[in-house]
Parts: sequence; structure tokens; C-alpha cells
Amino acid sequence: MSTTLFNNLDQENDPLWIAKEFFNSINNMFFLRTIGYLIEGKSYGDEYSDCEFPDNLEDDEVPFEGVRFRYHDDEVVVTEESFKDCLSLACKKYAEINPDKSSAIKNLLSRLQ
Repeated sequence: MSTTLFNNLDQENDPLWIAKEFFNSINNMFFLRTIGYLIEGKSYGDEYSDCEFPDNLEDDEVPFEGVRFRYHDDEVVVTEESFKDCLSLACKKYAEINPDKSSAIKNLLSRLQ
């Protein structure tokens, strides 16, 4: 089961909607583990959405700078700063929905550089 962190996304005017959909798609059971991977710079995803870092690419993939999010057939590359902002916001919303996980979220975010 996924927890909807970002509601009513504006695909026309919000350049981060794909990143937000990625965070929405994370199964609640795996949210903390996934955030840990992302903070470590490890790519994570499934057949519908993913978050990739340039140093985790296959040899035949086109390099990019920043962090790439994919949601179904849409993708966006964002700056490291935008990635960290979106990740932090997703964690804040997750902690609001799951107050019992707030200390784990704070611990994870303390590792975000």
C-alpha cells in the first residue's frame, strides 16, 4: 500500500510533479528503506517509476547531471538541490502521516548532505 504524500499534482505547472509521483509510488512498507538508499545516492525504482543517479548508469545509457526521476513514460532531471528539497518535503509529509516514524525520518534526514 502506498501513502499519497502529494495530492492534486499539477502536471502543467509543477516541474517536480514526476519526482513527487515517484515518492507517492513508494510502498509505505519500504519508504524508510527507499529513503535510505536515495540518501546514499543509490538508484531505486520499479517497472513504473524510479530515481536514478548518474553514477549508477549502465554503460549504454546517456549520462546526465543531477538526479533523474521517471514515472511511467515521463521523466525529468532535477538538480541535486531540487532532489534534496523534494526528498525532504516527502519525508516531512510521511512523518506527518506516520508520526510513529518521525524519529526514524529525522535520523535519515540528518544523513542528507
